[in-house]
Amino acid sequence: MKQKLRRLIIFLSLFFFPVTMNYFSPYLPVDGAFRGVITGSALFFILLLIAAVFLGRAWCAWLCPVAGLSEICMSINKRPAAVNKLRIIRYSIFSLWVIALASGFILAGGVKEVNIFYMTENYISIDEPFKYITYYFVLLILFGLSIWLGRRGACHSICWMSPFLVGGLKTGKMLNLPRLKIATTPSLCIDCKKCNKVCPMSIDINYEMKSGEIKSTDCILCGECVDTCPEKALKFNFGISANHKP
Repeated sequence: MKQKLRRLIIFLSLFFFPVTMNYFSPYLPVDGAFRGVITGSALFFILLLIAAVFLGRAWCAWLCPVAGLSEICMSINKRPAAVNKLRIIRYSIFSLWVIALASGFILAGGVKEVNIFYMTENYISIDEPFKYITYYFVLLILFGLSIWLGRRGACHSICWMSPFLVGGLKTGKMLNLPRLKIATTPSLCIDCKKCNKVCPMSIDINYEMKSGEIKSTDCILCGECVDTCPEKALKFNFGISANHKP
């Protein structure tokens, strides 16, 4: 039931993507920066970072519109993605994005205004037929990468939101704040590895099981492993890590 609800939410999020796309855009913050404008999407990324301190990367599994597209793509290609190699690409792109953003504000002489609806004056991202060209181009790139690279290939290779989420997640861990996570009971594990087969982020859940919780920053808290485990060795938990070392 939980997974049906999750999929319903992300498919609805994908359906409304033409409305929300600009609020998630990595381009608008850079465009705005060169005019000294903090855009709505820039503020949204900051909110993602703060939320991830307590909720980890739950956004990726439960609300992100690209999650809905990824579910469709996984029905075509379920091959695990080369996570470590793709992570290098993702953070390289993110580094260039941050440099462009900082350069924009420097050249603009600093922050001059905050405009939540920058380039979205009608509140809807795709408010005229011509803009659907951009919309479908974005979908084509995300779809193509997910089909080509394997499970959530686009998420692993070019996602501009995940660095903010990972940053928030690591901050929560470092400060030992209570947070949402998937806790494990290693003694219950029978090494069936069913959890590995269903993980959309290609995490070796069976290996992570030994530490008492899923520690990988790639975990998006979708709960697929929780629902699949025949021995109930995994469960959602909100709290402070018991094995935290200051």
